Amino acid sequence: MSKTLVVCDNEFLSILYVMNLEVYLATSIELVTTTEAAIAIHKQRKDFDLIISLDTVNKKDAIKEINEYRSGYAVKTPLIKVGHDFDAEIDAKTFAVSSRYNIQSLLKRSAGILGVTAKQMSEMQMSAYYPISIKPIEGLAKAPCNIYIEKNGSHKLLTAASEPLEDNIKSVRASGADKIFVKSSDRLVVVNNVSLLLIEKITLALKNSDGATNEKKVEMLNDGFEFAMANLFTSEEIKSEMVSIANASAKVMGDVVKDNAQLKGLLATMLNNKSGYIFTHSMIASYVANHIIKNVTWGGDGQTDKINFVLFFHDIYLAPIFMKYPQLKFEKSLVDSPLLNEKEKEIVMNHAKLAAELVVTYKRCPMGADVLIKHHHGMKKGTGFANKYPEDLSPLSKVLLIAEGFVEQFIGMTDAKQRPEMKLIIPKLVEEFTSPSYIKIVQTLVNLPL
Repeated sequence: MSKTLVVCDNEFLSILYVMNLEVYLATSIELVTTTEAAIAIHKQRKDFDLIISLDTVNKKDAIKEINEYRSGYAVKTPLIKVGHDFDAEIDAKTFAVSSRYNIQSLLKRSAGILGVTAKQMSEMQMSAYYPISIKPIEGLAKAPCNIYIEKNGSHKLLTAASEPLEDNIKSVRASGADKIFVKSSDRLVVVNNVSLLLIEKITLALKNSDGATNEKKVEMLNDGFEFAMANLFTSEEIKSEMVSIANASAKVMGDVVKDNAQLKGLLATMLNNKSGYIFTHSMIASYVANHIIKNVTWGGDGQTDKINFVLFFHDIYLAPIFMKYPQLKFEKSLVDSPLLNEKEKEIVMNHAKLAAELVVTYKRCPMGADVLIKHHHGMKKGTGFANKYPEDLSPLSKVLLIAEGFVEQFIGMTDAKQRPEMKLIIPKLVEEFTSPSYIKIVQTLVNLPL
């Protein structure tokens, strides 16, 4: 069995990495939360086949520290850097995966390094029992399937499916063991249940975020966004529970927006957190929409919460595309990109319609959120991008359209190293949104604090 050293200080990512690497690649995981611990354990045990590390651990450049160690001690162990600008092979022994929650890309890259083939994965499924670390399942109240322990070369039932699990896991821990076993056919049942547990953990963290710093709130929001984008389509059960993260995120987004007196402060926090494009786009749109709603006569807090819920889901179908091509930005430009295949371009054209159809299935979906999502590019059927925006959309739809139009102008200027100024942005918005009802909303942005 191969051995992989994982350096990760994020609770949710740690669980995902350990679980997926073990289940899909049958590699033994050693998890540490600091680069110092990683270097110390690697010095003691030089038998690791792979090191996987977040690019930043405990707010320090983890890759720099690990590479200094690799260089100084002539370490040949391959390294995957997670949280890069794009997926890449940096050199013969160093690789990059862009999104922290893109488990598929991480598994694909790791499989190539560890030499795990599709045939080997198939053979893993044929074995009777499969080892899994205790850590990912510790929070499960009940066993998702029969759980076994190994004694004297044979496997004995520890906890039957649906029976309470906590006390038995504690006793296994106390015995010094760090692995349990499941039947190979039940591996994906465990993965699904751990993913559902993570939804609960992320939702609880968001609900209990009062008193946390804005930086910490943005980190938690980013976890929620990225987890949702990477896992929403893994199973129907996970899809149905993701609304809890969205509702909790909507409130925290509102808190973060209100606590930032200027947009540049919010952007700096997100850049420091190395947030992805969709999340950055959504947070800036939330900031702008919140300002508009406060400056129109019909605005209210309930509308801000609804807008934030919409912003959580509105581009969810574009997430796999942005994760695959992290160098791309701006939705309209995706349609003409030579990088996208025809199926991906079809998703781009229909992503508003698809997302609206998704949220309407949620019982806890704010009333009218599906319509706002469907109209967020000015097309009533949710397909394509409007060249001329219709007058007969709801006022809140118009707020969302203008907020998104502002985001594209603001991010475009920022990326071009040009100082964003309202005297430059507003004329471009007036040129794009020519109807009187839209221009009236655009005018509320004159005093938007940048």
